[in-house]
Amino acid sequence: MDNAMPTNGINHVLSREDGPFGIDEVAKNFGVTPRTLRFYEQRGLVSPERVNRRRVYKECHIRRLEYVLGQVALGFTLTEIKARLDEARGDHLPNLRTDEIETQLALLKSQKEKLSESIDALMRLRQVLTALDRDMTQT
Repeated sequence: MDNAMPTNGINHVLSREDGPFGIDEVAKNFGVTPRTLRFYEQRGLVSPERVNRRRVYKECHIRRLEYVLGQVALGFTLTEIKARLDEARGDHLPNLRTDEIETQLALLKSQKEKLSESIDALMRLRQVLTALDRDMTQT
């Protein structure tokens, strides 16, 4: 099975052969901010090399960032992603297990239901307030 994770919403065009890349170029191509990349580095999710004081992203860093962003797109927390990466060996990027997928699906479905309930409640409240405003302006 391929270790590549879905990267929905990630529109990168970095050619791995053209690397290494600086933080601004990586951020732009992945649709994130340099601050996000620095935060991921601080959390131990990516560890670009340093040349002088400049962060340098090589192919292995790009692959790891693709993995992290793919996991984020699937709704996993950075803590969960870090734990999964810590369990991996070397540059190997871990595959999701079926039980992890099932647990994540259940969590996201529950969150979706709660969001739907909140949206419905807010829409009802908006209707009540709109009716009250209408009544207030008519009197």
